Amino acid sequence: MKKFKLLLAGLLIGLMTVPLVACEKKGPAEKAGEQLDQTVEDTKDALNPQGPAEKAGEQFDQTVEDTKDALDPQGPAEEAGEKFDEAMEPGQ
Repeated sequence: MKKFKLLLAGLLIGLMTVPLVACEKKGPAEKAGEQLDQTVEDTKDALNPQGPAEKAGEQFDQTVEDTKDALDPQGPAEEAGEKFDEAMEPGQ
């Protein structure tokens, strides 16, 4: 079963990477998807507000990510891999 999951994960990453390699500009569907993601996050935060420590931690994490991206920008394959990892996290 574990091998099947790994194979499935590899196939999904491969399939998600192919379209991203060819297009670096965000199309209207991707922009709409990002807006939808932000709306879901805003709604989730409104229903379950974060405490000050959690907010500070997220801001720190975002600052670290922004700095890392500025120093070493990701290619489309890395972005697809991160999105896949986020989707596979339990509790998401």
